[in-house]
Amino acid sequence: MNKTLMLVICDFLLLSMLALARFDPPEDAPKPTLDATASSATAEAELIELLEESLQAEQGSRENLSSDLQETRESLAEKAAQLAAREAALAETQANLDKTAAEAQALAKAKVEADATRAELTAEREELAQRVEKTREQLQEASEERLQLANTLGAANEQRSVSEERLRQAEEALLARERELATREAELREANAEKAQLAQEQAELNKALEVAQTERRMLSDNLTREQTNRTLAEDRADRLTDNVAVLGQGVTQLGQGFSQLGQEVTNIAQSSEAMQKEIKDSRPRTMSEIFTRFQKNRATLTFTSREQGVFGGSTTKSYQSRSIMVKGSDENYYLVTHSNNSPFSLSKSKEVESTTLTVSVGDEKIKINQIGFLAADPRIIFIPLPKVLAQNSGLETFELARQPERWEEAVLVKNDESNFGRTEFRRLTSSARFLKMERPTLGELFADFAASRGDLAFTKNSQFIGLLSDTRHAVVIDDLLAVGILELGQGFDPQQARRTIEEMKDRLRQLPEEVR
Repeated sequence: MNKTLMLVICDFLLLSMLALARFDPPEDAPKPTLDATASSATAEAELIELLEESLQAEQGSRENLSSDLQETRESLAEKAAQLAAREAALAETQANLDKTAAEAQALAKAKVEADATRAELTAEREELAQRVEKTREQLQEASEERLQLANTLGAANEQRSVSEERLRQAEEALLARERELATREAELREANAEKAQLAQEQAELNKALEVAQTERRMLSDNLTREQTNRTLAEDRADRLTDNVAVLGQGVTQLGQGFSQLGQEVTNIAQSSEAMQKEIKDSRPRTMSEIFTRFQKNRATLTFTSREQGVFGGSTTKSYQSRSIMVKGSDENYYLVTHSNNSPFSLSKSKEVESTTLTVSVGDEKIKINQIGFLAADPRIIFIPLPKVLAQNSGLETFELARQPERWEEAVLVKNDESNFGRTEFRRLTSSARFLKMERPTLGELFADFAASRGDLAFTKNSQFIGLLSDTRHAVVIDDLLAVGILELGQGFDPQQARRTIEEMKDRLRQLPEEVR
């Protein structure tokens, strides 16, 4: 029997006792009689009835308890399921919270990066606006310069006509000079014969002068001896004095004639030496002689530059070429090379950040801080040399060919001195400053020499014509005039260099179409 049932029974018994107990005041009760059998049977029946009712009640209570217990179990199971679901939801919520916190941190970081990117974009936008404004200003300047160039184009055409007229006059002067040279050669031969004759006459005059001087001494002695007899021979002495005076004037005139003759002989000798030098310079030389002279008197140019790469970053490049020393009309010394042998090629776009130039002459090296672009063709660069270095370098100066048309062939030397050869040329009809190198004949197509940009061109008498601006045209360098100047080394300015290169490209587009 469980505790619940026992408690129910005890409660029932207590209630039964209370129900059976009488609390009324006692009446005059009759005298008790002893009927133990009847009261005992009634009490037992009531007790049984109460017990049955209690049992029924207990059974109903147990059924109710079982039902409540089942409901409680179901409720507990449901609550356990709900609790598990809540715990799962709580775990999911915690995971979501962790994920949300991570996402919040990522969003905060992304916000910081976005703010930084926004600031960079703002700065870039401002810089781009400045560049656009600057480009607009440059475009305006270019438009003004284009107008100015258009205005000066007419003057340039007029100047070109004047230049062509001067060229025609120069050609006529050249022909006249050649005729004069032939005349002077004939005069030189006559002068040499006359010189020999004059030398013979001078010897005879020297003998006559010695005789005259001897006679003068004799007359002086006679005059001294006759002074004691002056009164007797005064007339004779006067006549002798007059004769001596006349003779002295003749001797003086004779001496002046000898001096003038000597000066003329000196002038003839000097003219003869100049003509001999001109004849010697006009003598053609072999290709090997010209190449040997080039090798003995060439300098090495080395450009070292830092340039921006295609995919960003910077790269260091080196450009090397050979050159010779020439002398300009300003009495200064220069080296020349093609712009493709430097960081400043007009056919390629490069962003040069810095550059230096080293000139090597024998064992001596020197830094050069300035270069110039040739006015006749801006693809050609010339480098000024200090006079002290040029005069003490031991290099022979190559004379500029003022009239390369006098020769039918040119000798070409590679700027890396790897090869040399010769080719025929003719002057362009559109410009006297360019020579067109003839193509090789069918039998020479497989020759081991091919002309290329930057090759050095010489006349047959070893005078310097210029450089090949491309594979078929050479620019004639008759003077070294700059159309643009660049500072190198510490004074190098990348922006100024870009502007100068663009100006040189515009200048190049103004050249005749066939030589661009």
